[in-house]
Amino acid sequence: MKVLVSNIMMINERDRFDALLRAEGVEPVWPEVNQFMGEDQCLSYAGEVDGWLAGDDKITRRVLEAFLPRLKVISKWGTGIDSIDLTAAKDLGVPVCNSPGAFRDAVSEYAIGLLLAATRRLARTDRLIRQGGWPKGRFPGMAGRTMGVVGYGAIGQGVGQRARGLGMAVIASDPYMPEAPDGTPMVSFDALLEQADVITLCCNQTAENYHLINADTLARARDGMILCNVARGPLVDEAALVDALRSGKVAAAALDVFEVEPLPQDSPLFEFENVALSSHNANSTVEAIEYVHANTLDNLFKHLKG
Repeated sequence: MKVLVSNIMMINERDRFDALLRAEGVEPVWPEVNQFMGEDQCLSYAGEVDGWLAGDDKITRRVLEAFLPRLKVISKWGTGIDSIDLTAAKDLGVPVCNSPGAFRDAVSEYAIGLLLAATRRLARTDRLIRQGGWPKGRFPGMAGRTMGVVGYGAIGQGVGQRARGLGMAVIASDPYMPEAPDGTPMVSFDALLEQADVITLCCNQTAENYHLINADTLARARDGMILCNVARGPLVDEAALVDALRSGKVAAAALDVFEVEPLPQDSPLFEFENVALSSHNANSTVEAIEYVHANTLDNLFKHLKG
């Protein structure tokens, strides 16, 4: 049996997983991947593999049809499966597995850290000290503010828990959750825009929420609001965000994901000291990554050998 390995996390440890897969009687196929494979690159492996250890690859209906009848399972590394046409997978009988909830703690604590980096200028202070300076800034704190969480699944709830630990009030908006299991007030997205001092995006990417944060929604948000995105880059219209940062409408932004990744070196986001930039790496704890490695392989072998 052959398995396509296109997720960056296993590619980064290729020798380890190549040996592990071969020990299980599986021949791995290792494509050259820059973050993820587009539809055309996916199609170049059609009909060649029995399983797929996928990343954020663009797995469309056309791709799925081309991989059949040989493909038995897609085991997605991580939690997000928005890059896969799940309706087509169901129609065609292709199981899609992931690791839901695996990054609750890793991503939610990173979101808070990234927010503090953006608002308290932690990286700038560190850099200036290393250059011989001793800066004394005055920056906004989190205590007493209202955190609005968009998407209140495992990660969103983790963000809410940690925000309350900072002395924040927490509200959330999630069209799939009328009531929160932890008692957090659930409000409409419009109400969240009006009430939240800090907005943290923890939702899946869908066709409906593309550019959820745009010029209009930013205009309706509170003056001096703070934005954190640890979900998906296309949720935010970056051009509109840049304009809002320049005008002061947005006081700070904490961004782990972007519309184009890696972030282009000519991005205007580099202009701002009140923007904390990260490399789509909020899940980066040893414990979470090792769990997902193991679960992703278990999901694969369960369908290949079952």
